[in-house]
Amino acid sequence: LEAIRLIGVNLVDAVKAPTPDHFEALAFSGMLAGIGFGNAGCHMPHAMSYAVAGLVRDYEPKGWQSNHPMVPHGISVIVNAPAVFRRTGPACPERHLAAAEAMGADISGAAPENAGDILAERVADLMRETDMPNGNSGVGYSEDDLDALTERTHAQQRLVKLAPMAVDKAMIKEMFRDSLRYW
Repeated sequence: LEAIRLIGVNLVDAVKAPTPDHFEALAFSGMLAGIGFGNAGCHMPHAMSYAVAGLVRDYEPKGWQSNHPMVPHGISVIVNAPAVFRRTGPACPERHLAAAEAMGADISGAAPENAGDILAERVADLMRETDMPNGNSGVGYSEDDLDALTERTHAQQRLVKLAPMAVDKAMIKEMFRDSLRYW
């Protein structure tokens, strides 16, 4: 939660008006998140990211020096996260609300059934504020790509099985459909 809190407090300023303090806080949050991932693992946004990065055709991220199309790992994860959180919210609403609050969302009076949406909206807000691509359409995907993205993601069973609920191919496809655009 501390990693999430530090991101919520520092990310936008680190992108728009960076200072060494912002970078230090984000580096520390990255270390904390790495410790958490190392112990608990990660699930669907990461499982989906492999397909997003692996099937890239022509996306070239702003500010990256590269001689070929690519979707950097952080972008390939974040473009999926809001769609995933909307689906996984009902499986553990208390954790989704805690993450949303740590990221800066107002959860006062929030109903547990809205937890996934609240977290998804906070992540989408941060994406917008930091000029991230608007979902998977922002990195070059469309409805025509859903089957290929789904198949590649379903193969990542070590991550798919860590989701807080059972996830099948139909749900993966729906998450990809939902991740095409957020705003």
